Amino acid sequence: MNVKIHYRITQDRAGLPSEYVGARHVVLHEGHSAEDVAKTQLAADYQVPQSAVEIIRIEQ
Repeated sequence: MNVKIHYRITQDRAGLPSEYVGARHVVLHEGHSAEDVAKTQLAADYQVPQSAVEIIRIEQ
């Protein structure tokens, strides 16, 4: 399933406060939570901890 995730990044790689809002399409496989998959992918892409990624909205 393909969903659109609206998210916010609250800190940069150095741990300093930051504010970035964006949207991205994520491909999901059955049995996986959209929020968990999105947080993992976004944290890896931006090189920030998962706690810095906030999911705002999920569109299907």
